[in-house]
Amino acid sequence: MADTENPPDSSAPAVAEPPNVGKSASPAGGSPPQPSSLSVAQRQLLGALRATDVTIGRLDKLMSSAYGQERVFAVTGYLTHALHHLLASAPWIALQTRLGLLARLRSKTKPVASNSTPSQSRLLALSALMSETRYSLRLLGLFPLWTWGSATLKSPPSDRILYALTLLQVAVNMIYQALENAGFLASKGVISKKFIDRWGGIDKWYIWSTRAWFGHIFFQFFVLWREHVLRKKRMSGEVSDEKKEEALRAEVRAWKKSLVNNTCWAPLCLHWCFEKGIGFPDSLSGVVSFMAGGWGVYDLWTATAKS
Repeated sequence: MADTENPPDSSAPAVAEPPNVGKSASPAGGSPPQPSSLSVAQRQLLGALRATDVTIGRLDKLMSSAYGQERVFAVTGYLTHALHHLLASAPWIALQTRLGLLARLRSKTKPVASNSTPSQSRLLALSALMSETRYSLRLLGLFPLWTWGSATLKSPPSDRILYALTLLQVAVNMIYQALENAGFLASKGVISKKFIDRWGGIDKWYIWSTRAWFGHIFFQFFVLWREHVLRKKRMSGEVSDEKKEEALRAEVRAWKKSLVNNTCWAPLCLHWCFEKGIGFPDSLSGVVSFMAGGWGVYDLWTATAKS
């Protein structure tokens, strides 16, 4: 709590002090030292270095796992893709034109031609690089999928519906990953394109891979529905307890996060399931992709401050 000043005592007689002529302002005989601009700048620099050190340390913790690295690549790709389309949009170009006109009117100088195409192209190139890097990381994706299926068979969920849905998700995810890996390796010349071309070509394999991924999204909606039903049944028969309520809040939060992720990916994935798409704007794909994983990245970033 901040200290408050005592109000002046109205009962005490007012005493007129003689003017402070020839007396120093401080007992030491000099005015109180004022911090120099150099020392202020040094403190600000030190504070900035400390903040940078903390941020880099948290980033290092975030990227210490393979999943954290993949999320950083994903967020970078999504945001650069969105920024590219923002800079190329008509409203942004109109705003730039107006600001340039106002600047010329104030300075009365000749207009300088500015070309933002190279910077936009670099953003799109960075987004493509992040996407390709994630393709490379997912070459090992069949191993955790196998482990997921093995763990499900060894320790199946008590609910038979969830058990069946989980096995279906494992199956379609393995199909998705196998097709994507084959198409990606063929595009890099690692495996022969003749076999791939015999079955429709690389683009067809990517489309069928995306359709298998959409199968996972489709089944995930049923998983979320079933989990909601089971949670309501469990809540109706349980006695309220502080620890149980805390665990329940964490469970509901994770359920909502999964629902947001699935809802964002569904229209995008459905659009990519068809050669000509379903009309989803490509300029919004980066934004929606970021929205799908933004909550998860936020939780990962928050966890770096606790550890």
